[in-house]
Amino acid sequence: MATSLDLVLLPLVRQAGKDRPKLPGLHAANPPRRAARGRSSDYLFSYLSLEGNLPLSPKELDRLLAQMADEYYMASGSSTAAMRAVAETLNELLLKRNLNSLNRGRQAVGVLALGVVRFSRLYLLQSGSSHAYLIKTAGVQQFYDPTGTGRGLGLSRATTLRFHQAELDPGDVLLVSSSPPTTWNTTTLRNMHGLSLRDLYRRLIRRAGGDLEAALMLTKKGKGNLRLVAPKLPQEQREAATDHAQSRRDEPPQEESIPEPAPPTAPISSVADISGVEVSPARGPSDSPVEQPSPEVSQDRRSEPRTRSLRQVWSSTVVQGMVAFGRAIMSTLRQAAQAVSTLIERMLPDEDMLSLPGSTMAFIAVAVPLVVVAVAAAVYFQKGRGRYFEGYLLEAQSAAQQAQQFEHVNEQRVAWEATLEYLDLAENYKVTEDSQSLRGAATIALDTLENVVRISYRPAMVDGLPTTAEITRLVATIDDDLYMLDGSAGAVYRAVFTGDRFELDSEFRCGPVPQPLIVGPLVDIAALPPGYPHGATAIGMDGNGNLVQCIPGGAEQLSFSMAPPDSNWGTPQAFALDGGNLYVLDPLTSSVWVYAGASEFQDRPDFFFGDQVPSMVGVLDLTVSDGKLYLLYADGHLMTSYFGGDDFADPATYQDPRDGYADSPTMGDAVFSEIQFVPPPDPSIFMLDADERSIYHFSLQLVYQRQYRSQTLLPEGEATAFTVGPNHQVFLAIGNQVYFALLP
Repeated sequence: MATSLDLVLLPLVRQAGKDRPKLPGLHAANPPRRAARGRSSDYLFSYLSLEGNLPLSPKELDRLLAQMADEYYMASGSSTAAMRAVAETLNELLLKRNLNSLNRGRQAVGVLALGVVRFSRLYLLQSGSSHAYLIKTAGVQQFYDPTGTGRGLGLSRATTLRFHQAELDPGDVLLVSSSPPTTWNTTTLRNMHGLSLRDLYRRLIRRAGGDLEAALMLTKKGKGNLRLVAPKLPQEQREAATDHAQSRRDEPPQEESIPEPAPPTAPISSVADISGVEVSPARGPSDSPVEQPSPEVSQDRRSEPRTRSLRQVWSSTVVQGMVAFGRAIMSTLRQAAQAVSTLIERMLPDEDMLSLPGSTMAFIAVAVPLVVVAVAAAVYFQKGRGRYFEGYLLEAQSAAQQAQQFEHVNEQRVAWEATLEYLDLAENYKVTEDSQSLRGAATIALDTLENVVRISYRPAMVDGLPTTAEITRLVATIDDDLYMLDGSAGAVYRAVFTGDRFELDSEFRCGPVPQPLIVGPLVDIAALPPGYPHGATAIGMDGNGNLVQCIPGGAEQLSFSMAPPDSNWGTPQAFALDGGNLYVLDPLTSSVWVYAGASEFQDRPDFFFGDQVPSMVGVLDLTVSDGKLYLLYADGHLMTSYFGGDDFADPATYQDPRDGYADSPTMGDAVFSEIQFVPPPDPSIFMLDADERSIYHFSLQLVYQRQYRSQTLLPEGEATAFTVGPNHQVFLAIGNQVYFALLP
């Protein structure tokens, strides 16, 4: 069962030698009662600071971030996809604001840290100069842009977003700042783990030395809750903070407010216009005894009325307009009916002919307003929606024309991306041949610039897998067998290729062994080379260093324990086979162990590294090629090293030959979750971007080659596993569904 944590968010603010109780731009939100699917267990915090000469008041910052939180909880899909959508919304808003003030030489760049905690998993998004430090028992991991090329939000439509993931334990500390003090680093912060909130506050403020603006999040055992609290300040500092806040209120306003939404007669500017909606600050539970609760989060968010979204506001406006329009029509029709009735009465000889029963008159009185409102609604939805569609389609066509005229690749890329954004808005109203044709042209143009190859996935299984399955590993063999690790059960399915698709082998058994040797749920699997003893075709490992050899044909699986290392096992997480050797990743003990050329693995393993050992904080997966180790981290960077040496690259550099891109330790905003070495004739490294369901192809020297994306529509959700088989096939898993395609 997933572990839930209580989270305490504390501002760290010192200005001119005085501590302040609040950090403008810091916001916390607990999931509301009515959240979108997949959002009910997400706890959201954000820290936005604006650099430049176009600031926002603290009240406007709070209002903006509360609106962003509401947008997040209304978004569907994966957590990182919803976070990306919120960041892009915020970028559009700040960009519009900067463009409106361009002639006055004023602008603001948004530095954003957006975090989501789901159970014990942290998802962190950063833009601009944002820095974050995760302090754990094993050490400190720093999240930032080492290249310094990320420009922040509000400067262009193309955003540079960085994603990180990490597992949280009680007592872990996360520090976030747009400009951290130079005295904070992975060495000086190492001894901060395990301290109380009071001691953390004192040490961090004292170690900063000068002015400081940062936020601290402390994790505790609990049932799942997020609180934003304020530090207890001495009486004189509380009075100074009050005087400082009052003086700011007395100053004449200098900030530019967020733009209001456009009137209903103009097309809505999608993401930029949400700022005009009135919002209430997000709420959180009350404080613990050691801290004072921040007024912004003094009660449960779920007790507050839900903030209306822009769509709801416009819908309300439309309804009001329709009602008023209907009333006017009704009044006109009533007057016309009376005039016609009088005329007919005078023309006809018998006035009784015009007398109607009371029930009929009552029916007419009720039916006429309904018909009028229905007609008004039909006119609005036909003409109003069509007008919005035409407006966005014209914007998309204009952006496409600009893309074709630009000479620089970066400008072309931004223009084509804008084309797709406008098409997304237009096709919210309707889809036409023109919009689809333009979408196809923009997609082809961007694919060419990004070296994207589209492949046609189709379902791999004839009958499908159980609905409870969650495929976390895939392995394909040269015999066209497919092995699928069900992470929810820790067991392996085997499927055999039938010439068109794959059928499950109902006799195959590979998974936990209750006796005589206790083997727990498997955490990783690999294919064995042909001719392996006992006819085994696959091997699996549990989280305690036990192995099972899986044998087709209904034979019993063989289980045994590997000889443990001298320091014993921590939590073996993944393994890889290379040249007859087995490499086991054990992040808890900061180790990679090597079992050399033995089928039973009864000799104690060798430690892979020399005297220098890289940090294992955030390691997700490993692969090995001819003795060269590749470690994949949650922030997307790689560490490479050779056995027994102290010379390792951490981070290794991705070489990106595409126009407009530079070599970097990370690949833009790609969030890699799995890595695989594919042997000759084309030895390569492949990695999975789970959010985009995209597979990246690199050379062994980490030179970007291409990425494979689906040509057909796939179901929603993150990709949970992938593999590239020896027969030029690629497999992709999304939950309990597996798809495959041929590589060109």
